[in-house]
Amino acid sequence: MLSIVIPAFNEEKRIGNTLNKLTSWFSSSEIIIVFDGNDNTPKVVKEYNAKLYVSKERLGKGASLKKGIEFSSYKKILLIDADLPVTRDDLNKIITTDADLVITTRRIIGMPWKRRFLHHSFIILTKIFFPSLRKFKDFQSGVKLVNREKALSVLDNLVINDFLFDINLIYEFKRRGYSIKEVEISYIHDETDSKISRKLFKIIILMFLSLLKLRVYYSPFKGILKTRAFLKAQGFILKTLR
Repeated sequence: MLSIVIPAFNEEKRIGNTLNKLTSWFSSSEIIIVFDGNDNTPKVVKEYNAKLYVSKERLGKGASLKKGIEFSSYKKILLIDADLPVTRDDLNKIITTDADLVITTRRIIGMPWKRRFLHHSFIILTKIFFPSLRKFKDFQSGVKLVNREKALSVLDNLVINDFLFDINLIYEFKRRGYSIKEVEISYIHDETDSKISRKLFKIIILMFLSLLKLRVYYSPFKGILKTRAFLKAQGFILKTLR
C-alpha cells in the first residue's frame, strides 16, 4: 500500500489532470492533497477519491509536505509535485526501490537554459555547503519516496518550509545513517502556471537564504537563528522580496 502526498498551492488548473492519472494508475493508494492557497483547487479535488487538507494560512511547500506525512497511513509515502512531471514507468521504478529515502536524478526535458543553468549552479552550491551530500546528483526534484516511520522520526529537524525542504530532508536522513538511493528518471518540465518561473529572481534569493539558514542550523552557531537580530533581518528581507 502507498500514500501519495501532493502540496497544492493554487493548482486548480493542473491538479485535475494529475489526480485523474494517479487514481487510475494507483487505484488502491491513499492520495493526500495539502492546500494552502485561495483558488478552486479544493473544489476540483473533491471530484476525485482523494483526501483533502485545507490550511487557512500559507504553509509553503515544505510545511505542506510535512502535514501530508503526518496525515499519511502507509509505510511508503510518495512525495510528488502537483504537475505530475514523471511517467508511470518511472513512478513504478521509484516505488519499487528499497530504501528509507529514494531521491531522483532528473533527465530534464523542456527546461529553459536560464533555469537549467541555475539548477546546476545550485547543485554545486549545495555540495559546497554540505560536502557529505557530494555523491548525489540532484536535490530539488519534486519526486521522492520516503519511509513513513523514518520520516516521522526526523520531522522536528525539518526546519525549512520552502523549496529547500528537499535538501533538509536528504541531509537529515544522511546524518542519521538512514539508507538513501538515487534513481534516474525523465522529468517533463512544464512552464505553464509555474510559480518559480514567475518570480525567478525572488525565488533564487529566498533559496540562498534558506540554504544559509540550514547550514547555520546544523552548525555550532545554531542559536543565532533564534536571536532577535537574526529574525528581524530575515523578516525584513522576506518582506522586501514579496
